[in-house]
Amino acid sequence: MKIIPIAIALLLTMSIPMASASIVNDLDLKVNDYNQNSGNVHSYVKKILGDEVIKLTITTNSGTKKYVKAVTKDAYVIEFEEVEKDTEFDTTMRVSASEATIESILVSDDPLETALEAKDDGKIIVKPIGIVNTVTYTVANGALKASQLIGIV
Repeated sequence: MKIIPIAIALLLTMSIPMASASIVNDLDLKVNDYNQNSGNVHSYVKKILGDEVIKLTITTNSGTKKYVKAVTKDAYVIEFEEVEKDTEFDTTMRVSASEATIESILVSDDPLETALEAKDDGKIIVKPIGIVNTVTYTVANGALKASQLIGIV
């Protein structure tokens, strides 16, 4: 499965170098860039994956874990905050990645390709929550695979 939830994909594909010591702060700095670029997303992708509540787990370079709640509405990030591990909210997707993986995407000349390769290599793990979200994710993933085969992505 190659598709990344729309919020995480766009947040991770910003190519501005990181400026802070915390990977969560680095991603938070990208939210405005993400929202400015979300208008470039195809409407069918927005419709399928534009409304998500994502729990992102980041394994830092020192081995600790950080947790982020990212909420999207119509493919715009409307909420982005670091949370505690046991914070409860209605998650539609869980995404996990290492700090090194996120950093490599953020500084890449081709962040989308780097993110897709990381997903293919198992460095980014996406787990939809519930049957409807799993089916939606599977359909979106199939569309992405077809797009890649014909050279659109």
